[in-house]
Amino acid sequence: MIASLRDRYAALAPRERRMLVIGALVVAAALLYALLWLPLAQDLPRARAEAERADRRLASATAAVATAASRTTPVSRSPVDAAIRGALAKHGVATGDATLEVAGARAALTIPSIRFPTLVALIDGLARSDAVHVVDATITARVEPGLVRAELTLGR
Repeated sequence: MIASLRDRYAALAPRERRMLVIGALVVAAALLYALLWLPLAQDLPRARAEAERADRRLASATAAVATAASRTTPVSRSPVDAAIRGALAKHGVATGDATLEVAGARAALTIPSIRFPTLVALIDGLARSDAVHVVDATITARVEPGLVRAELTLGR
């Protein structure tokens, strides 16, 4: 088959050969444009937008890391139960309203009824000032709007 094509090409006049080569170059250029250049050119705006978005996310993450690194978490020397009782008193939860069981470095705190924002502030205050963190939590909504039952396992 290639031999017959070679023979046909050799039989063409020089002008026809030039036209055939020029036609093949035009077809090759059109294929390169359609298959390579056009998809790349159409993808550039999307790639630039993604790069800008990634730069913004990187700047935000860098700022968050710098903010987190500037914070110092004071480690409280008080026992876990004293820290929890202090935090309960600070947030207006009476000692009789909560059940506290301490076992080593962990404590089980059950509050039958507490406002959700107060619970969030209590947990945040314990983590920030006393380095007492939630290990496990079960929070159940109560019938009264805004009130929850909280069963927390806390530890250092």
